[in-house]
Amino acid sequence: MIKKTTLVALLCAIALGAAVYYFDWRKGSAEKPAADTTKPAFSVQASDITSFTIAHPAQTAAPSVRFYRQNGMWRIVQPIDTDADQSVADGIADQIAGARIDHTEPGSADRLKVYGLSPPQASIEFQVRSGAKHNLLIGDKDFTGDSVYTIVDGGQSVSLLPESLSTSTAKSLDDLRDRAVLHIETQSVASFHLKNSSGELDATKEKDEWKFTKPGGALAGTDAVDTLLGALSTAKMVSVASEKPDNLAKYDLASPPITFTAKDDKGVKSTLTVGKKVGEGYYARDTSRPTIFKVNEDIYKKLSERFSDLRDKRVLRTEADAIQQLQIHGANGTIVMSRKKDDPYAWTFDAPDAEKGKSAAAWKILDSISGLRAEEVIDAPGAGLLAQLAKPDVSAVLTDNNGKALTFRVSKPSGNFVYAQASDSSALYKLKKQILDDLNLKPADLALGASSSN
Repeated sequence: MIKKTTLVALLCAIALGAAVYYFDWRKGSAEKPAADTTKPAFSVQASDITSFTIAHPAQTAAPSVRFYRQNGMWRIVQPIDTDADQSVADGIADQIAGARIDHTEPGSADRLKVYGLSPPQASIEFQVRSGAKHNLLIGDKDFTGDSVYTIVDGGQSVSLLPESLSTSTAKSLDDLRDRAVLHIETQSVASFHLKNSSGELDATKEKDEWKFTKPGGALAGTDAVDTLLGALSTAKMVSVASEKPDNLAKYDLASPPITFTAKDDKGVKSTLTVGKKVGEGYYARDTSRPTIFKVNEDIYKKLSERFSDLRDKRVLRTEADAIQQLQIHGANGTIVMSRKKDDPYAWTFDAPDAEKGKSAAAWKILDSISGLRAEEVIDAPGAGLLAQLAKPDVSAVLTDNNGKALTFRVSKPSGNFVYAQASDSSALYKLKKQILDDLNLKPADLALGASSSN
């Protein structure tokens, strides 16, 4: 027989379990998302829209802007004939197709004025592939600022649609048109020609390296070239000076002081010319288009770069992972380190004798010299500069996995700089004198786990 106290405890437990279940069920029911009560404003797909026109009935002086899609690309055909900003035009088409009506309001005459729909602030008329035409009148924002009052296809009621439609239709012609300075893609450029006040340069991409063909023989700096091409591929017009190239001499574009031509991997050429300065910008033209526009100072400076700015300034072209032995000769004597055969990530001392066989932190030297960039490259150094390397302050010999040795010598300081030379080039490299501190290390500094005492 169950005791009274046990029965009471059992009943309490049952009641508690039932209460927990009930409240969990209520909570789960409360957390269910509300049903979507919105409906599409138009039953169209963005890809089916072939044209649209944006007008501003409340602003009689504002021109209507008509967009037409041809071969998948948007073009403005009114009030001027020019390429459209593809991302902006696609965005408007997406907003039209994706617009959903939140709720509606009565469309009486007095309410239309309150909603900014008499006359409307903006209108969009568009056509789809089937030939069907639609229109949307856009008024003021509602009190939340998240929606805008509209009339869909001449309806009798006022529909609330996303505010983004109002923002997009308020863009100026300059914001709607293609404002790219030059249509190139950095990775697709196979060669380029640059003419400016310092002369002419020609460069061609061979595999992953850029090589100058004029002047010939030197490598171009990959980072420097990529920065130049990247700046041009993303540059936007500051403003439009003229829609037609009626008087090129007026803009100093008949015989422009700067000409840049890029050829892509399919042989397509793109040319940008830059003329005289006006205010804070410069007149310019993409020769494939009639428009004359202005570019900013940054683009002018990029296109004014010289051979010395764009050339490859790497001092050593040997990959650090390929080095098997490293010798340093300097103020602290001779230090020799070799990579272990059974562990390519480990190094040991070969010299001096006191350190022989001990683990070495060769990466301290390799990190200093791999990827080293010169402040200036001197292709034909005079006897005076070369004499500074007759007795170098420090030198290094790097032997790779094929047994090929490369010698790197660094002069004593000359002011804040030193001069260096590698055995695989006759050029002289001007470097900051910090490289001497980085290379003139003691054996104790290179002992595994040690920190430099310099």
